[in-house]
Amino acid sequence: MRTVCLAILNYNGVRHLEHLLPSALEAVADFGQPCPIVVLDNQSTQTDQQWVQKHFPQVEFIRAPRNEFMFSYNWLAEQRREEVIVLLNNDVRLTRGFLQPLLQHMDAPDVFSVCAKSLSWDGKAATCGPARLLQHHGFYRWHYETDRQELAHTLFSSSGFMAMDRRKFLALDGFSRLFYPMYCDDLDLGFRAWRRGWRSIYEPRSVLYHRETSSSASKWACENLLKNSLLFEWANLPMEGRRLERLARTANLMRYHLMRGKAEWPRMWFKTWWSWVQVREQYRQCKINKAELVHIQAQIDSPVR
Repeated sequence: MRTVCLAILNYNGVRHLEHLLPSALEAVADFGQPCPIVVLDNQSTQTDQQWVQKHFPQVEFIRAPRNEFMFSYNWLAEQRREEVIVLLNNDVRLTRGFLQPLLQHMDAPDVFSVCAKSLSWDGKAATCGPARLLQHHGFYRWHYETDRQELAHTLFSSSGFMAMDRRKFLALDGFSRLFYPMYCDDLDLGFRAWRRGWRSIYEPRSVLYHRETSSSASKWACENLLKNSLLFEWANLPMEGRRLERLARTANLMRYHLMRGKAEWPRMWFKTWWSWVQVREQYRQCKINKAELVHIQAQIDSPVR
C-alpha cells in the first residue's frame, strides 16, 4: 500500500470538524497503517486552529497562504510527500471502514483517482454515484448515477471525497484556474486525467455522510455553476456538427428567461462568453475531437478489472 494522508479543506468549520475529525481518527485506526490527518485551513477568521490543537493535537493544522477555495490543494500537493492524498470537505463524516476500499485501487499504475460513496447526513439517500457525460440538444451535461451503486469507472471523482495520486495531480498542474473560484474544477481535472490514459473509479464500499448546505443554492453559487459548465464545454468538448443546434437552443433559453422577466441567465451567458473570448487561445490545446471523446467514453464504460 502506498503512503497516504487525509487532507481536509476548512474555513470557519468547527461545527463540521467536531463530527469529521473523530470519524477520521477512527477510520485511520481501522486502516492500520500510518496516515497523517491534515486540516488545510483557508485563512479562517475564527479560532479553528486553537480548537483543533486543543481537542485533536494529533491532527496537523496547516494554514494555506491565501483562501483560494479548492485551489489551495494545488499548493498543498507541492508541500506533501505522500504518494496519495485523500481530499475531504469538512462537512462529511466517515465510516470506520472508509479507507481500505478507497485506497486498494491506488496501487494500479494507471489509476488517477477513486471516488467514495456519499450518503445524505441521515443516511437515507445516496448523493453520489458513477459520473457520466451526456449530450442533449447540442449541449453536454454530466450527472451522478445515484441509482447505480456498483464498482465502476467514473468521468470524474468529487473533490469533496476522493483519493488521488499526488504525482499525477501535479503532472496535470492541479485544478485549473479557469474554474476559479468553484464548480467543475474536479470535472475538468478528471477529464484531463482520462485524456492522459489515467482512470478514475467509483468505489461504493467506501462510505461517508455528507451534510450538504444551503449555500450551494445561492445566487452566487448558481451563477458560478452556469459559468463553469459553459467554460468546461467550450474549453474541452467537440462541437462539430452541433453548432446550429446549440445556437438555436441557446436563443430559445434566452427568450424563455427574458419573457419571464429573468435576465440573470442571459446576462451570465454573455458575461461568460466575453471572459472566454479573452482567454480561449490559452486553452486551444485542451479541445478534443469527436473520435477522442468516443474513445474516452468507451474507456469509462468498460468494467473495472
